[in-house]
Amino acid sequence: MSPRSTYTEKSDILLRAALDADEEVVARGLASEYRSGGNEYLLVTARRLLWVPVGLPRWGAELDLDDVAAWAEGTQYHRWGLLLKHRPIERLAHAPEHRVLWWAWGDTEELRRQEETRFMFSRRDTDAAVAIRDQLERRDVKILEPLNFEELPREERAGGGIFTAGRRARLSRAWTERYFGLRSWP
Repeated sequence: MSPRSTYTEKSDILLRAALDADEEVVARGLASEYRSGGNEYLLVTARRLLWVPVGLPRWGAELDLDDVAAWAEGTQYHRWGLLLKHRPIERLAHAPEHRVLWWAWGDTEELRRQEETRFMFSRRDTDAAVAIRDQLERRDVKILEPLNFEELPREERAGGGIFTAGRRARLSRAWTERYFGLRSWP
């Protein structure tokens, strides 16, 4: 097992500080939340699930496991997915600062309401995944149909070819002079 990163340690300290005095951690681990795409650090207790994007402590969230109405699981390639349908929770999330028609740019935060949470784990048997599944089964939470993810053939995922080294394309001299003010090509 690789050594824990500074961000992971800070996330662990942050989430443990949010625990009640009588609350005990059942499991901890990393997953990626479907909407963020980044790594999330998870703490699972007998009562709730707490998570925070690694390095972004303001975007943390918590979910009382008694509020989960249904769940489903499935695999995509080598990853194991978990879908939790629950009562609405609100949390801060990334949003573009500016929007005009179909363009969006800039970085800001907004409060978002979500009624389902999706996590992707590296394997089905990670500590956090097993603990979440066990807690949901103890509560007799309704199990939905298995998740079906689209799985493209390797050729389509990899761009249809084998990596080959080639000559690096250079910008034309006129283009570089016009946009970068360069008179001589480096």
